[in-house]
Amino acid sequence: MKDVNLLVVCANAFAATIGLLSGLALILRGLVELFPEKPKEAKDSTDAAMVAAITSAVATVIPGARVTLIEEKKVAS
Repeated sequence: MKDVNLLVVCANAFAATIGLLSGLALILRGLVELFPEKPKEAKDSTDAAMVAAITSAVATVIPGARVTLIEEKKVAS
């Protein structure tokens, strides 16, 4: 019976893992390109959970304060 070198076995396992993960990454990339995320409309950009979190944070820092306007400012990067 031939003696299998441990280094060869590890290299084969490493190469198989890299190949499998690369293939899965390509499949995932293709799915993302095929089904892109739908852009949110401007009027629906603020959800109820975000409003509740901001209101709660403001009430904790400044008791008695009332949130009247929430604006999102996007920073160009």
